Amino acid sequence: MSDIRERLARMEERQVGLCSMLERSLSNYGDLVNRVTALEKLKGHFYLAAAIVGTAVSISWELIKTKFFSKG
Repeated sequence: MSDIRERLARMEERQVGLCSMLERSLSNYGDLVNRVTALEKLKGHFYLAAAIVGTAVSISWELIKTKFFSKG
């Protein structure tokens, strides 16, 4: 009878250990998902900024070309 109790106690300890490992793993996964989401949002902001800067440079260059390099 005591052998069964010891086995049950070990099984319960293993279950508690597995549950804590699973909780820690899910927590790490959630943290990773949050970081990836933040990086993707930041990437979107960088793309938007690059598009705005590229447009501004293109327009500026066209204005400079027409003002200084036009023949006439």
